[in-house]
Amino acid sequence: MVVKVKLRLSTDTKSIDVIAIANSGFESDDVEIIVPVSVAKSLGFYPELPEGTVIEYYEAAGRRRFKTYRLKKGLVKAYVVTEDRIVGPIDIVLTVVPREKDVLISDKALDAFGIVLIKPGEGIWKFIDDKPEVFRRSIQE
Repeated sequence: MVVKVKLRLSTDTKSIDVIAIANSGFESDDVEIIVPVSVAKSLGFYPELPEGTVIEYYEAAGRRRFKTYRLKKGLVKAYVVTEDRIVGPIDIVLTVVPREKDVLISDKALDAFGIVLIKPGEGIWKFIDDKPEVFRRSIQE
């Protein structure tokens, strides 16, 4: 099991909810999420990419390289939505990865949301400002 949370992604004109993997192994220099093409389409960013989009190549485990479309910061606001609160908005860099199936939250985005992974293998996490006795479970799809 992994930690999955509900994210709300919003632009000036659209808003969608997605399930995202809280992935501390996704290192980034910015507050960023990786999304599949389907999410970018739902937000109106694909196939017509917005001005300022940068094509980059990322490297995954095993030194596998893949093409990404990194949208400029400020186009998307993100929130974590739980049963008892909504955390955000944060400005997030949306990176579109063709052939990706999941939404992945970077290490810097986890920090920005205040997400703390307690027992990732069991899907247990919390917000940094939750009471000590509060533990949250990974959302079920």
